[in-house]
Amino acid sequence: MIDLLDFMDAGILCGLLTVYILLFKKNALRSYSDYLLSVSILCQIWAVSLFLFVFSGSIQQFPYLYRTAAPLTFLVPPLGYLYVRSVLYNEKKWQSLDFLHLLPFLFFIINYLPFFLSPLEYKVEIVTKTIQDKNFGIEKQLGFLPESVFYLFRPIQASLYLIFQWRLIVTFTRDNPDQTIKDQINRVTRWLSIFTWATSGFLIAFFIVLVLYFTQENLFTSTELTLIPNIILAISHFVVFTYLLINPQVLTGLPFIRYKETPSSLVDNETVKVPFILENYSKEIKKLEKYFQTQKTYLQPNLAISQVAVETQIPNRDLSYIINNYYQKRFNDYLNEMRLTHFLSQIDANTLDNLTIEAIAFDSGFSSKSSFYRAFNRFYGCTPSEYLETLKTPN
Repeated sequence: MIDLLDFMDAGILCGLLTVYILLFKKNALRSYSDYLLSVSILCQIWAVSLFLFVFSGSIQQFPYLYRTAAPLTFLVPPLGYLYVRSVLYNEKKWQSLDFLHLLPFLFFIINYLPFFLSPLEYKVEIVTKTIQDKNFGIEKQLGFLPESVFYLFRPIQASLYLIFQWRLIVTFTRDNPDQTIKDQINRVTRWLSIFTWATSGFLIAFFIVLVLYFTQENLFTSTELTLIPNIILAISHFVVFTYLLINPQVLTGLPFIRYKETPSSLVDNETVKVPFILENYSKEIKKLEKYFQTQKTYLQPNLAISQVAVETQIPNRDLSYIINNYYQKRFNDYLNEMRLTHFLSQIDANTLDNLTIEAIAFDSGFSSKSSFYRAFNRFYGCTPSEYLETLKTPN
């Protein structure tokens, strides 16, 4: 049987890997949605880590961190809602009214100011008593308000935002029946549904904690009861993070859906945003082809799509769509085809007298001998030597 703490450690590791992919591996492809999701994940990781510190007693080494996770938990529901909204509607930045979602977080920071500003000796005393008696940790009032306010308000806030999230997903799916975008919508809304179901798991866990808090005098004397919400939390974290690591393509969002404003049929002088597919990418295609003809960046062994997106000023999502649908190739295959064309253009009797086939392949942008031979066989169905034999003119 997997130990609960080991399972929670695995969830934390998956979360950190996901944040690493979002903030470092995507480079120029980072979006507003990625930042929202990253902050949400980091808040959850911090909350779980603080629980583990308290549970294991390690918090004694960092008493000044105690209770810092409490206000952060009020960021998780609104960030989850804003993330879903930004993905579905391709939002690029924080809206001015979105700051209202931060009010509960700010409220509980102010609530715990007496403890955060208290002397270190007092924090050490509180932490020591909490380690000795976990029930003391959930009953001792450390802020302006009793701890019961925290345990009541937290699931109420989470419930409201879950309703908002599901409403966004259901409404968007219902309003976008267009077959041209159905596959992409299904792919992304499937991920958002899993994300929201996992968030529902967090809510279930908090409701269980709430019930236990108000019904059990000594909550931590029953190990079985306290394990229930923690197991639910651990599973929810693990599902979200592992799904993202296995299916990173969902993080590209809805790449080729754009929005145009049309007059509202309900309210005069109002407009609504209607999704549509911009099928004519002729300008972007010409720009892309001219870029490779003049810059020949395909000769770079490790050329990334993010670099092409930045240098052509074509949004990565549109660039991916063009390559996958107009050229009907993966990005690497698209590059390799140009590299092979360049390779064959460099082949003649003189070059082969001075350079090996592999040397010309490296000059053509291939990073290794194996990748060159694999690509050549895929496109031409034979080895380079066999292909060159067919080009020789008989004496």
